[in-house]
Amino acid sequence: MENQPLQFGTPQLGNVTLEQVCAEQGEPYIAVSPGNKDLMRTLKTFRGDVEVPYRETAMYCGRVRDAVIFGRSYVTHKPGSGVFMGQSPRDYEAQEFADYYASEITMEQRPRPQIAEECCFLGGMTGTDKFFGHFIFEFLYRLPAFERAGLLQHLPVVVHEEIPDEWISFIELYGVPRERIIRVPRMPAAQYKSVWVTPCPFVNIVETYAFWDDGVHDVRRKLFAKTSGTGPEKVFLGRLGAKHRRVVNEGQLWAALKARGFVYPDFTGLTASEQIRLVKSAKVIVNVFGSGTIMTHFAPENCAIIDLCPPHLAGGFGALGGAAVIGQIFGRIPTEVVKDKTKRKMDFDMKVDVPLISKVVDEELRRQGI
Repeated sequence: MENQPLQFGTPQLGNVTLEQVCAEQGEPYIAVSPGNKDLMRTLKTFRGDVEVPYRETAMYCGRVRDAVIFGRSYVTHKPGSGVFMGQSPRDYEAQEFADYYASEITMEQRPRPQIAEECCFLGGMTGTDKFFGHFIFEFLYRLPAFERAGLLQHLPVVVHEEIPDEWISFIELYGVPRERIIRVPRMPAAQYKSVWVTPCPFVNIVETYAFWDDGVHDVRRKLFAKTSGTGPEKVFLGRLGAKHRRVVNEGQLWAALKARGFVYPDFTGLTASEQIRLVKSAKVIVNVFGSGTIMTHFAPENCAIIDLCPPHLAGGFGALGGAAVIGQIFGRIPTEVVKDKTKRKMDFDMKVDVPLISKVVDEELRRQGI
C-alpha cells in the first residue's frame, strides 16, 4: 500500500471475517476459545442467587499482512472495500460504520506510520474513550489470547501512544517488558506489514453481554501472583475528581463510610501492583459506577460489591459482569439522576441515598463480622 489517505464508499464497504482473510492470504488463524452463546450465569447477590444472561465470547488470533488498524481494532486489508468486523465491543451498521471509518482513517492527511516487524496489536484507545475501565476490559483482557496462541512470549505488542504509564504498567506486570511495547499514534492509523489481531473479549449484542472468562481469570491470576502485600478490607471507589457522573452528595457518603472504617484509595500515579494491592484484600467494596469500577475485578472471589449505579447505565461489563465471572457477592443500589441539558445522558451526575447505603453496608459488615 502507498502512504495515502484511504478512499472509501458505502457501496464498497463490507464486513469481512478475519478467518476468511487469513485463508485468502494463506496466513494462520488460531481458534483460542469457541465461546458459548447459550450460557446463563449464576450471580451471587445479598438476596440469593440470580441467573443472568451473560454469554461467553469466541476468541481467536489471526495474522494479516499489509493491513491498517484503526479505532478499537478495526482492520482493513482492502482500503475502502473491506474491514474485519467483530474486533470491537460492537458491530456498526453500514452507514454508521462508513462515517466512523471516514473520521478515523481519512481525516488525517499525514503519511501513516509504517510498522515493518511482526507484532500483536493491542491498541487501547478509540476516539474520546480514554477511560481506564475500557482499557482493562476491552484491551488488557486480550493478552491471554495472544499468550495462548504462543505469540506473546516473543513478539512486540503495539499500543496507542496516548496510553498513560500507569496503564502500561498493567501490560508490563502481565509479562510484556517495556522494550517490547511499541507505541503508535491513534491517528493517522498505522499500517502493518505483518500483524496479529484478536477480538475484543467483551461484546455487547443487543443488550446481551458476552465476555471471555479465561481472559479475566488469567489476568487476575498472573497479576495477583506478582502483587505482594495486603490492603484494606473496606474500600470505597468513588468519583472524586471526575468530570462526569459525579456524586453531588459524595461528601456525605464518604463521611458515613469513613466512620465505618472504609478507605478511599487514590490510584493516581500508582503502578499496577500498587493499585491492585489496594483492593486485593477487600471484603466489602462500595463502588460508584464509572471507569474506576473495573478495580472490583481485582478484588477477592468472596468480596461483597455494593454497586451504586444510575438506572439507565445498569448493564455493561462493570462490577456486575465481573462478579458474574469471578463469583463475588453483588448488590446494586440505584442512584438518582441529576439531569443536565448541557450533558449527554450517560454523563449525568447522580445523587445517592446515604441512609440506605449505610444500612446495607452495616448489614454486610455484621454478616462478615468485620
